[in-house]
Amino acid sequence: MKNLILSLAVLLCTVISAVAQPQTRTVKVVKKAKDYTVLVEERRDTLEESIVTALVDQKRNATQTGLKRIDSKDLNSGFALFSTPDVIKTLQMLPGVSSGTELLSGFYVHGGDGSDNLFLLDGVPIYQISHLVGMFSSFNTDVIESLDFYKSGFPARYGSKMSSVVDVTTKDGDFSGYHGTFALGLIDGRLQFEGPIWKDRTSFNVGIRRTWTETLTVPVLAIVNRYNKPDRVRAGYAFTDLNAKVTHKFSDSNRLTANFYIGNDAPRFYNDIFYTTRGDDGQYYTERDISDISLSWGNILGSLNWNYEINDCLSVRNIAYYSGSRSSLSFSYETIDYNKNSIKSGEYYTSDVHNMGLKSDWFHTVTPKQKLRYGGTLQYHIYCPDATAKTDIVMDGISLTNVAYADSLRYNTIEASLYAEDEVAFTDAFSINAGLRYTLYSAAGKVWHSLEPRLAMKYTFNEMLTAKASYTEMSQPSHLVSSLYLDLPTNAWLPSTARIRPSRSREVAGGVYMNLSHYLHLNVEGWFKYMYNLLEYAGSYSLMPPLTNWESSFRTGDGRSWGAELDFGFDNGKTQANVYYTLAWSQRKFDDFYHSWYRDRNDNRHKLTLMAKHKFGKRFELYGAWNYHSGNRITLATHEVKVEGNHGMKDVYREPNNVKLPDYHRLDLGFNFIKNTKRGNLSIWNLSIYNAYCRVNPITAYSDYEYMDDVRIAYYGASLGIIPIIPTFSYTLKF
Repeated sequence: MKNLILSLAVLLCTVISAVAQPQTRTVKVVKKAKDYTVLVEERRDTLEESIVTALVDQKRNATQTGLKRIDSKDLNSGFALFSTPDVIKTLQMLPGVSSGTELLSGFYVHGGDGSDNLFLLDGVPIYQISHLVGMFSSFNTDVIESLDFYKSGFPARYGSKMSSVVDVTTKDGDFSGYHGTFALGLIDGRLQFEGPIWKDRTSFNVGIRRTWTETLTVPVLAIVNRYNKPDRVRAGYAFTDLNAKVTHKFSDSNRLTANFYIGNDAPRFYNDIFYTTRGDDGQYYTERDISDISLSWGNILGSLNWNYEINDCLSVRNIAYYSGSRSSLSFSYETIDYNKNSIKSGEYYTSDVHNMGLKSDWFHTVTPKQKLRYGGTLQYHIYCPDATAKTDIVMDGISLTNVAYADSLRYNTIEASLYAEDEVAFTDAFSINAGLRYTLYSAAGKVWHSLEPRLAMKYTFNEMLTAKASYTEMSQPSHLVSSLYLDLPTNAWLPSTARIRPSRSREVAGGVYMNLSHYLHLNVEGWFKYMYNLLEYAGSYSLMPPLTNWESSFRTGDGRSWGAELDFGFDNGKTQANVYYTLAWSQRKFDDFYHSWYRDRNDNRHKLTLMAKHKFGKRFELYGAWNYHSGNRITLATHEVKVEGNHGMKDVYREPNNVKLPDYHRLDLGFNFIKNTKRGNLSIWNLSIYNAYCRVNPITAYSDYEYMDDVRIAYYGASLGIIPIIPTFSYTLKF
């Protein structure tokens, strides 16, 4: 698809090449009574304009349904939480996507559970996609060229997940000159720099992003600790992203690219409280209570990408890569008495995933109307979760350790896939993309086989109207296991076993896509998806699920989702406006929990996004978006019953997810003030306002009973929200 778009762009550039030719003219500049002769190269960036034009018609030109392509320009001029553009927050606004808990990077596509989305960075899978517990995504928009987002109609080249694909491509560095971007926001700073290592042959592109909040928290806590001696509080949070890309061109048809990414989050809270107690001898002594909570998670990714155009009809892309994910969570509580005796109780969790792979994709143009794409992937996965709970005791100088439990697992798995796609244009109006993917997955002594057919069809009635339909099957052999509803970055990945089958989905989708007059477009899509072998936790309450015999703590069930999406928009280059609406149903069926289908926790019946951007000349841009969706669902007890043979009461639940939270809505605003500096660089001041009219949307709810004289007389519930208006600003300099 990327080759098709580039071909269209090149064709458009050729048509208007006379206008696009670089022109050089001499300009006389007078400064301090001296004449300077400056050569100014005027270049109309027709390639960029052609790509943007192709992107506008992406829904009509591509054979697949459910495809949205977004380029870096749209990412950096859209939503900006804390004045930082974000990939996931941008995608959350699109129809067919539920966002889950406010401000977090929840991503639930067509009834998915959030763990079934495939994220690729330059063709390599990435596991952790969130910073600040989900407030930011791991994708730095300064280095992104474009992304393809599939909600349905998945081509056969994608696999291993079953609800969506987010395929992110980063930019090659400039082969001829040096330039970059510097940005400073409310809580983070970004720096991107690119240029040639060997002019016209080798280039680099480096982007780094890091929080700078320690410059505020460290002095503030130092002052607090000074006035609260001897008590001490330490708290901190830092996340870091580093993207690096080096590209070498052996020739116009042969290039090698090395990609590297590392991201890490490290929040911590430490509280040391001193207090006075009276001993048996009547004297007063100082004792201590120490609380320590620490988290860490992140990714490390490295790959070599070789692109070689063998001839005009055949090319290949080979990738060798490593992609790893790590996370840890620990919390402890320690008491120290006046005799230096201590008791420290703590729980410690870690989860590591290592993924090494080889991927080969071949592109074969059989005829101008038939294109083949085929290839395969071989991956070796290592899953290493670990959980420990222990108590360390120091008594009269003697140290003892009592281990409550120490669980650890290690799974070595192999995943091999082969695929083939055949895109054929039977006529100028009718084309199909037929594909087949085969996957072999070996884990825990069990081998699973999956055959996944894919079919997408497109019929173009005229220049204004196109219709599409698709059928896809997807399988997912890995599972994100959790004992909580929250999608925490410390949740553990585990493979399918003899007792836990791979998850699978079947989806039918179709739609009509219309280019109307006066810069308007209207796209309507519908889908029905059925999901098998989903997992739900059914064990006792705990922060993390047990690892020993973990399969017995989970139940398997099915899911289904269906609905319709509408995308109505206007874009004349200066003003862009969009209306996104979703009407959707999402349900689950777990026989161990309920006898029939029940609503999913992200069963948002209606979702509406109104978005607009306008350029007031060259110096001022205004952005606004109003977001609305029906409330999420939670499970609350409906009444109490008396337990026989006991004087206690027992909560009774009518069905899972039986309570709907109040509807959600908010308004976001953004302003960009653009000017050129004295050195000719571009500077941008951004002011962003999240939740402009300060609606505190509920994120959870609780219930209780009222009693009078030991008799229950009423039942009531209340919702809880914590996110107010958040104004932020940032400064960006392009040099």
